[in-house]
Amino acid sequence: MRTMGLIFSSINERNVPELTAERSIASVPFGGRYRLIDFILSDMVGANVSTVGIITKYNFQSLMDHVGSGKYWDLARKNGGIVFLPPYGGDSRMLYMSRFDAIRSVLKFLKNRTEDVVIMSDCDFAAGFDMNKAIDFFIDKKSDITLLYRDKLPDADEEKHRSAIVTDGNSRVTGIVPADREKGVNKLFTGMLIVRRDFLIRLIERCSSAGMKSFSGDVLPFAVREYRVSAYGIDGFFASIESLSAYFKYSMELLHKPVRDSLFRSIEVYTKVRDSVPCHMGRDAKVARSIIADGCVIEGTVENSILFRGVHVGKGAVVKNSIVFQDSDIGERCSLDFCLADKKVTIKSGKTLSGCRDLPYFIPKDTVL
Repeated sequence: MRTMGLIFSSINERNVPELTAERSIASVPFGGRYRLIDFILSDMVGANVSTVGIITKYNFQSLMDHVGSGKYWDLARKNGGIVFLPPYGGDSRMLYMSRFDAIRSVLKFLKNRTEDVVIMSDCDFAAGFDMNKAIDFFIDKKSDITLLYRDKLPDADEEKHRSAIVTDGNSRVTGIVPADREKGVNKLFTGMLIVRRDFLIRLIERCSSAGMKSFSGDVLPFAVREYRVSAYGIDGFFASIESLSAYFKYSMELLHKPVRDSLFRSIEVYTKVRDSVPCHMGRDAKVARSIIADGCVIEGTVENSILFRGVHVGKGAVVKNSIVFQDSDIGERCSLDFCLADKKVTIKSGKTLSGCRDLPYFIPKDTVL
């Protein structure tokens, strides 16, 4: 079956307002050189998807700059490829207010496509897995919809925002419940699903005529009652970006090699290529257990940290347990511990900044301290 993708670039970004004040959740940096959208795009490309519609809403300029024509994902096509979809469509002149509204706004786009299957996904996570296996499962089960889930982690409080899936023990979905209200329900909906394109169009039109408003609260429960809805479990590393502390925690987990292997060896993760010079380390520089991107200049000490492209760490500066986004400048004799600095932050000489593991000290984009 021919498959296309549909990505929601702005769903759930209210959970991390610090990182999405000037960008969509899809373009949040992750892992030293990537954006969150890179992971689901790469998952789709690995499943031979050649058309991906990206539904936009707010602050999507950086997303368009990053994805561009899609050539880094081999999606620069004359027919299909990357298609940026406006936050309203059809007869509507209002921004969509929910996932259901967003899908309704792109029905014309879906009707004009010829693919058999649609992979729908959010962008508030980083995960690497074989999407082909999920599609094969969808086909083998002859499902109308297949929901992709992962097992709930016992100590992950941020997962309370997700929905949980109840099954009959044989992959048939029997219910969808709030994850924070149902004890013993451990299958968390990832925000990804696979559905037949013609069925999705009919389902949305029928539910719209019935006055339904919510996709997860109305449409999916209706589909569970009336149609064949199955559940497919994915494993491996899954970073659910439900809060700033969750972003910080999952980012720092990448410093462990088994975690990196789980994420990056499952699929080939593609991203926008920038021709940067290699990282330069000064004579007195000390770097330990860190991820350092190209273009960085390290003259001080960096430990247990993640530095994105073009970061400068001055002489005598100490950066520990921190994440520093692109083109930031850490002045001489500065001390950072459990900090998260957004893009183009300038910290002048001699400053000491500190947070904690559960609540990192956040420094907004373009801040000068």
